Amino acid sequence: MNAISAFSESYSQYRSRFRKSREALSYASSTSIEELVFNFQKIKSAQSKNDFLKSLLSMTNSSIWVSRSAFVVLKSLFDIRYLENSNHRNEKSQEILAGIVNKSTVEADDDLIFKTIYNELTHSHLHKDYKSSLTVPSINITIVLVSGVLNEIFSTPAFKRGAETLLDEYNVKHFAPEVDGKKGSRENSVLLKKQIYSFMENNPDEKLWFFCFSKGGIDTLHFLKSEGEELSPKIAGISFIATPILGTDHVNNKILKLVNALSKIPEEISKRVLGKKIDFLAKELQKSLSHSYRSSWFKKHHKSLPKAPFYTAIAFESKWHQSHIWMMLTKAFFRSHKSNDGVVDVENAQFPSYFKGINLGVLKGHHLVGSRSSFYDQEALMKAHIIFLHYKKLV
Repeated sequence: MNAISAFSESYSQYRSRFRKSREALSYASSTSIEELVFNFQKIKSAQSKNDFLKSLLSMTNSSIWVSRSAFVVLKSLFDIRYLENSNHRNEKSQEILAGIVNKSTVEADDDLIFKTIYNELTHSHLHKDYKSSLTVPSINITIVLVSGVLNEIFSTPAFKRGAETLLDEYNVKHFAPEVDGKKGSRENSVLLKKQIYSFMENNPDEKLWFFCFSKGGIDTLHFLKSEGEELSPKIAGISFIATPILGTDHVNNKILKLVNALSKIPEEISKRVLGKKIDFLAKELQKSLSHSYRSSWFKKHHKSLPKAPFYTAIAFESKWHQSHIWMMLTKAFFRSHKSNDGVVDVENAQFPSYFKGINLGVLKGHHLVGSRSSFYDQEALMKAHIIFLHYKKLV
């Protein structure tokens, strides 16, 4: 009977993975067709080279997304692995799950509680026949999605796909203020201030939960520091996802320094031709993300941040062969002996000991898990945050 039961479970998992990959392809195909038609019309009426290039880039992204989704469907046909629920035979995990369901206190570190929730949700999402005891609570909150560096190359803000699922399934609203992925945090904090205050003025009863990806978290920190306690009543909390809270040493890489040195030539040409230097490689942005600058900034200004909201941080780590193709390249060029996600070292994506924030641990994943074309379970990550925060009575 055990062998039959194991085979049945394995086959159920196989069907679930194949079904999930086909659903991803269907979503990518339908969305991309709409975008291709829309961008084709924009190209026909483009007023400038910039408009033309933006539309062309969007069409390229859509095509790549569909191609990758089709490849994953093909790959799932040969994926016959049996994946056991990591919580199933773990007594502590079962105790944590029971505590969450029964709303009782469990003696466990925050990162272990969060990881147990996350593992449970990813398993239930991947295996349709598995029924988890966890449920997403109802919360009256609006998610603010803040994207990171060079977010303009992506068609949607980071974690937009996961936020849309929360909206569809649980009516959890969200909006994404526009930030410039090429600009520094000072400029973007001004952009955030204008849009956040406008939203609060039009929605006076809404409480905000900032869900910040990568440098979007740095921009948000600058915004919060500039406003201080004035924002405390309006903000439930801030969650940092793969944010270089203490900077990243990749900007100090020797290869990048060489490229920056060589970039002085076109900068001087632009100065003579256009009358001003063009910062082709965003060196000011690089400087603002350096470990030395960021760690010093955070230590100096952390007491100026609003004190009432909660602060959480998640780091990612991945081996080079587990990464997105772009992250493989970053790992190849900007090598680090420390655990990292391809861009940010794990230790720099966590709060330092002197700050009263909640480190939710380290998950497997590369730095681009927030893109819509990623096959990472964004929905599980966002749901896990809500369940954890509700359990800890923070929302």
